[in-house]
Amino acid sequence: MTRSVPAPLSNQAHDQAPVVVALTGATASIIGFMTLKALMELDQNVLCIISSKSFQVIAEEMGVALPTHPQSQAEAVLKIIDIDPDSHTARRLTCLSSKDTGAPPASGTFLTKGMVIAPCSMTTLGKLASGIADNLVCRAADVTLKERRPLVLVPRESPLNRIHLQNMLTVHDAGARLVPPVLSFYKPAFNTVDGQLMHTVGKVLDQLGFTQHQLSPRWSGMRAADPLPV
Repeated sequence: MTRSVPAPLSNQAHDQAPVVVALTGATASIIGFMTLKALMELDQNVLCIISSKSFQVIAEEMGVALPTHPQSQAEAVLKIIDIDPDSHTARRLTCLSSKDTGAPPASGTFLTKGMVIAPCSMTTLGKLASGIADNLVCRAADVTLKERRPLVLVPRESPLNRIHLQNMLTVHDAGARLVPPVLSFYKPAFNTVDGQLMHTVGKVLDQLGFTQHQLSPRWSGMRAADPLPV
């Protein structure tokens, strides 16, 4: 089925401004795709940027060879996240080439509600920490920081060396928010891989300000019958 073409991007009012979601060349591409879907299901417009290295990771992890043309790529992404291409929700998605450094989110005058890089590779992290904006992912992130909009990074590497840690501190001090995909076990819902992924995506949405999601249960205190730890 042919996907409806979204309206051209323009300098929208803030309530229609998109969230930028970028996937880079680290493992756990699924987190980026789940973030895309969660935002779209909250009726948020999303601009998706997939880095050149991420194409290789997605092919390896998900067995999908994504097209490079933005329109065809959007159709493939909708299939990955299981959204009907003819639905109203599908119109929320626009894909952009990471090579297109003149695309709308490359300028601060184009309004967005923030940006997520999930997963965020250590190469991308290093570029952000050094102010290098040689592709649309890094340029859009740099713009997000300078405009004081939420920039959420999901760094995916282990173990971490001193350079990684210093770069994380640098981008944190510049205004970025770091949400590493850390395991949680305090709710039964976290006992599956999907539950762990949803927990991370929920934390990402919280940092963007979309706290109305119901992706994972929130802590509400210990039950009265639970013994206090010794």
